[in-house]
Amino acid sequence: MKKKLFIVGFFSLLSHAQIFDSKDLIPTVHEAFILSAELKNRNILVNFRLMPKTYIYLNKINLKDSNDSNMYFEFQGNKKEKEDVFFGLTKIVDSNFSIKFTPRDKEKIVLNYQGCYENKVCYPSKTKNIVIKYDKKRISSVKID
Repeated sequence: MKKKLFIVGFFSLLSHAQIFDSKDLIPTVHEAFILSAELKNRNILVNFRLMPKTYIYLNKINLKDSNDSNMYFEFQGNKKEKEDVFFGLTKIVDSNFSIKFTPRDKEKIVLNYQGCYENKVCYPSKTKNIVIKYDKKRISSVKID
């Protein structure tokens, strides 16, 4: 009986061995989602580069100014609907995309987003600061901290 139980347990473990596959290690949130910012005329473009098998919840992306007021942004990318274990039917983005916004003389914008590594883990909500420097009312630089 013990021998049969051992054999069943061994084959059960083998069937789930992909969890231990070193080729499929779970990336950190910083590896999964790489952000950069650039100036486009009087707007700021935040570029999201996503690793394969990752996605970001579209409704979890938001921008807030220094007064904690929501800011409008334009989404540039491909959206999909996904039946999610945590949030039900929701829109996601699973490929590189950008958001574009006008800073309106603000020096710091707070960006929040949340995403997952498919079928393995959902990362906690992430917060980044978009720091904007001005030179005589014109944007001279932008970076993400």
